[in-house]
Amino acid sequence: MKIKLNENEKDQISSQHEEIDSRLFNFLLRRIKVEEREIGVDLEEIEPLKVKDYTFEGYPGYGFNTWATKKLMEKKIIDMLYENDIIDYWPFELELQDSKRVKIFKTIRKFLNFILSGKK
Repeated sequence: MKIKLNENEKDQISSQHEEIDSRLFNFLLRRIKVEEREIGVDLEEIEPLKVKDYTFEGYPGYGFNTWATKKLMEKKIIDMLYENDIIDYWPFELELQDSKRVKIFKTIRKFLNFILSGKK
């Protein structure tokens, strides 16, 4: 038996699975600065390596580059958010299935996927 869903029901189901903190997502998007630089420009026989540096305007010391792993990127962002009182809880202390923890990690992962895909 097939279940037919209308567009509104599909959107509701999709939004439940994609639930993120849009306020936090927009906060991160407004502050991210991306700079591209080349490493090894002086070497004539080797093509220079392009690296993108990601920094947050107003929050020095929490940046990362394309060499970092996504886990390190997540950790830096969470550190920035917690240490600057943007979020009032440390997500690593919450249970794995806690809705606040899940929401913040989904938000950060969506943000990282967005900026790393080059859409910004």
